[in-house]
Amino acid sequence: MTRDKIGRILDYAELMGGFPSKSASNEPTRYARTKLERIRDLILHRLNDKMFSSDEVRDLYEDFYGGPIPLTTVATYLSRFVDRGLMRRSGSSGRWRYCLAEAAPSLLDH
Repeated sequence: MTRDKIGRILDYAELMGGFPSKSASNEPTRYARTKLERIRDLILHRLNDKMFSSDEVRDLYEDFYGGPIPLTTVATYLSRFVDRGLMRRSGSSGRWRYCLAEAAPSLLDH
């Protein structure tokens, strides 16, 4: 098994809620523990008032946290937020644009 495959498995387990968060709600955004929490915090604090793409989220993540994140991981998390009704998506496959839904405050609970 390659390191990449292990990383994908861990990302999937995190996405499915297999690793409970231990971070406090008042913890600084930069120190969120999971990739999912980090993406959530970036969306809530930096992209909350506009439309954005998965590329923009990835670039913001890499600039803010100083490390790479696969575009597929970002796209998976954004899709999960859409499925949960926390975000809206428009456009077409490969060119999706996202924004927070009106129920966005519940994003803090996930």
